[in-house]
Amino acid sequence: MRSFSSAQTLALLCFLLPAARSAAVFPATSAFGAPPDCLSCRRQVTDPASSATPTPTPSTSASPTTEVQDGQTGTLMVLPPQATETGLKQIPWQMPIIRSLRQAQEINVDPVVPAMNTLANHGYISRNGVSTLEELVNGMMEAFNLDVNFAGGLAAVNLLTRGNPFVNKVSIGGPSPLVPPLPGNIDGPVALGIAAHGRLEGDVSLTRADAAIGDSVDFQELIFDGDLLQLGKFGDNGPDGNNTVFNVATAIGIMNNNFARSLALNPQLTFNAARMSVAYATAGFWLTVFPNGTTNQSTLPIVGSFMRNQTFPPNWYRAASPILGSANAKVVAELQTAIPILPGRKNAQGVYVADPAPPFPFNTSFVCTAYYDQAAHMPVGLANTTGIYKQNVDLLTGLLFAAANRAPGCTQLAPPSLPSGA
Repeated sequence: MRSFSSAQTLALLCFLLPAARSAAVFPATSAFGAPPDCLSCRRQVTDPASSATPTPTPSTSASPTTEVQDGQTGTLMVLPPQATETGLKQIPWQMPIIRSLRQAQEINVDPVVPAMNTLANHGYISRNGVSTLEELVNGMMEAFNLDVNFAGGLAAVNLLTRGNPFVNKVSIGGPSPLVPPLPGNIDGPVALGIAAHGRLEGDVSLTRADAAIGDSVDFQELIFDGDLLQLGKFGDNGPDGNNTVFNVATAIGIMNNNFARSLALNPQLTFNAARMSVAYATAGFWLTVFPNGTTNQSTLPIVGSFMRNQTFPPNWYRAASPILGSANAKVVAELQTAIPILPGRKNAQGVYVADPAPPFPFNTSFVCTAYYDQAAHMPVGLANTTGIYKQNVDLLTGLLFAAANRAPGCTQLAPPSLPSGA
């Protein structure tokens, strides 16, 4: 079994949670073909004088094209520019909200990601649960003050694993008729949305059950209660009482406890590198994105509001400066160093075994291993696209590679490689 040092994991999950970088360095050639169109990561150019405070429903959007494939009209994606207003700001919990995204939709898409559903409930992204690269990035920059590259990486992995990059749409929940399947049905006849188990969402969740043994979509009070038990053991003291502030020790306790639960109860447990990185990154979100910007504390009422109610807490302020992916990656590295678990799954005998190491250079660090494994959860047909479709895929894969390339030795782009029908 292979392990990685804390130095190697310091940039952990940068492929998914990228920090700002001046320029991406791409190999001259790769198995994916020409270097992706992301040397500057296509950005919209705006007149600084016209910049204004973003509104909950972003006005910056991609322009439709006339290119048609398989009866669908392609839409060219453009990574928005970094927001110009990036200071401390109250996010107005008082604005009208829909307590449940399902109540707002003519079509139920079963939202599963609390942070995304919070954005939809408050109108920072579309309330119907179907969004675009530009809308997701703008929403995360405005409401959470995420750096544009951090937000772009999160949006990219959602679109590549469960969305339709050609039409620039993804459901933040389950299937929606508003999101057609990929042209040619290269990933099946239905776009399942990010709530579907097995690619982005998976086992060892902080608030959902493993799909093989329970409800993997809806918030599970008993699992969250287990998280709060760890808070009671390891949390810091705060304005709401003793042991009410989440910290790294609490996150370590939560992940250890939740893995132990899955290990004991789930005969089909899968905790591969991609899923491990997402689970640890979610725990990192509680410590880097959820804290009130006025106190830098992530308290029990704050986390409860986001996770249970999927609403912004009262009197909550976003961070005082843009949150970089490297901040979240630092927390994830601390978790990976402290938790003695290797990526793996249960075999036919019910024994948890480590996954084999990927080929070089993807075995040089956990960052690169997770990046490679995430690409293995993206339909292989995305590596053989043309026109607007290819430009969009190149932009999204370029965002992820630009971040993974920050890890020493991770110098090769990993193309989407999930076999058709998987």
